[in-house]
Amino acid sequence: MQELLHKLLKLSPPKKIGVTVGAIVLCFLLTYQFSYSETSTRIDSARAHASELQDELASYRKRRGEYLGFTTELKQLEEEQRELLRALPKRAEIPTFLANIQEQAELAGLEVLSVEIGQEVPQDQYLKIPVKMEVRGGYHQLARFFRNVGELPRIVNVENLTMGPDRDKVAPQGDPEAAAAAPKLRAKFVAATFRFNEKTAGGGT
Repeated sequence: MQELLHKLLKLSPPKKIGVTVGAIVLCFLLTYQFSYSETSTRIDSARAHASELQDELASYRKRRGEYLGFTTELKQLEEEQRELLRALPKRAEIPTFLANIQEQAELAGLEVLSVEIGQEVPQDQYLKIPVKMEVRGGYHQLARFFRNVGELPRIVNVENLTMGPDRDKVAPQGDPEAAAAAPKLRAKFVAATFRFNEKTAGGGT
């Protein structure tokens, strides 16, 4: 080391300047190379991390879209189930059903003469509940009643319909107004509704 310094001291001033400048440039290059390499490594690491974050973000957005789609589908299924249960409930709910039928009869202007609830009849995965009814009223009143019953949320089938003149309400002869106002028909029918057979639907016996 001392010998190298001794040789440097013997150099002419221009050569000393050249060596000094070369040493400075060499130190600068080494420092720059080290710093650049470390910075480049950090940049590559940052880019890799950013790529991972982008992948995670894309995955999150995909999962979020799937979740929102599943939530929407679930709400639709729940609404369809509510609609189905209104049409075909799990319980008989006979009092509510009879109240609805009698309300429709009154709205149509019919007189309900009798109501008889029959035994439930198993049919596949549901039970049929027959309700025998007898009403009195005009033809248009009967037609209005059957139309309104058909529009109820709950499924109702009108079966075994028979109609005939109402012998108990014969208008007095010679009284046109009474003849026009008096009910002319007596109708007998079965208003059958249904409910789920929970034992069958649940896989029971």
